[in-house]
Amino acid sequence: PGMNILVSITGRQLNEEGMVKLDLHLIAPQHNADWQAMLATIKLKRDSLEKTAIDHEKNTGVYIRPIALIQVERTGREQRGNAFTHSEDVRESLIALGVPKHEIAVKSSSLDEIREEKLLSKESEIRYIITKEALKEGWDCSFAYILGIIPNAHTNTGMTQLVGRILRQPYAKKTGVADLDESYVYFSNGQTQDVLSQVHRGFSDE
Repeated sequence: PGMNILVSITGRQLNEEGMVKLDLHLIAPQHNADWQAMLATIKLKRDSLEKTAIDHEKNTGVYIRPIALIQVERTGREQRGNAFTHSEDVRESLIALGVPKHEIAVKSSSLDEIREEKLLSKESEIRYIITKEALKEGWDCSFAYILGIIPNAHTNTGMTQLVGRILRQPYAKKTGVADLDESYVYFSNGQTQDVLSQVHRGFSDE
């Protein structure tokens, strides 16, 4: 057993090499807050990160465009309504918060609005990606800093792998700027201890 393993790298080693965004911050909802309130908080954080990233680029020439991933409960064309939060509900809420429509993309099994996007390019303007589980595997964008979870985090099987989508450090090295070297998970439904255990599992899976 173990003969096929060429190399084994722990999360601790990756962090020491500056390749992952740690610390990871877990932000619980305020009392009686809903997912719309979480989105508003995420927008403020992402905007703040972008200001920091612009300053960093002026100082170093290194380009970073922070992206927020939002996990919803439904994405199918016929699945809107029925008390489940749909990707189009989130798109509309982000636009209502002042996010330009062209900065929002949905990635699902039936709709892939980032297929033609080179997300790490200055040409791309995507700052929000809405998904259910389509980013769990085989997707890599080191500009993803924030994960916002709308489903109940206690029963959310997809979340553990989605956490891994925000861990990779841009260009695989630390910037030296704390806000741009860390990652952020917001949730709107669930108990903090349950979410912590889910996130821990996500780290283990990664």
